[in-house]
Amino acid sequence: MQVTVAGVSLIRPAQDGSVNHTLREVDLVVSEGSVHAIVGPNGCGKTSLLRVIAGLEEPSSGTISFTGTRRRENQVAFIFQDPTLLPWWNVERNVGIGAEFSGKPRAWYQRVTRFHTEQFGLSEFRHRAPRALSRGMQTKASIARAFAHDADVVLLDEPFVHLDAISRRLMQEELETHWQLEPRTFILVTHDVEEAVLLADRVSVMSHAPGRMVDTITVDLARPRSGRQAEPGFRAAIGHVWEALGRGGAMS
Repeated sequence: MQVTVAGVSLIRPAQDGSVNHTLREVDLVVSEGSVHAIVGPNGCGKTSLLRVIAGLEEPSSGTISFTGTRRRENQVAFIFQDPTLLPWWNVERNVGIGAEFSGKPRAWYQRVTRFHTEQFGLSEFRHRAPRALSRGMQTKASIARAFAHDADVVLLDEPFVHLDAISRRLMQEELETHWQLEPRTFILVTHDVEEAVLLADRVSVMSHAPGRMVDTITVDLARPRSGRQAEPGFRAAIGHVWEALGRGGAMS
């Protein structure tokens, strides 16, 4: 589905009785079936924007709309910075939590859970508790849970931020493989400009708070992009994003 953010502002009360302007008149169009990255400085409202899109928070003004053909059972799935796995459930049950409470037959739930644990290489860990997994495997389980939720739009809030460089690169490659196999609309928030260019079709740049959109850069590079970061087109795209970040005050 296409996601359209139109004139969205978000104002929150502060502890001293004043108000914090988190987002200011944000406009964004995310094309159906695309991967769209959002980058910007700390505190610019990237996560808040995802929360508004997900319906976890109401905007102070403006609208969020989803248009196009509904192809999946759910509208939105959210992948958080932290895996947020239930510690008292094993990996398999965490992955299938959405399917478990869908009211569907038990056999359907088992097929969905088995498929996604296998797809993300979690089969041998399916009976383990989250605490028995590495941070990378917990991240895999969190992503598998979002895919198993079967949503048209997947929101990713810096899912690799706690991983080491090697694990991060492997997860980037694995995630790219999965979203080519299962096309959906993806919105990825990241601080990593190279990651944004590596994974996204378009990269939107936000300013310092109150967050607003500075520019959107189209990444017109063939996939897969892993291993091609030194190519001129890749470096040029990164340069365009950094230039927009400069205009938004990220480098001031």
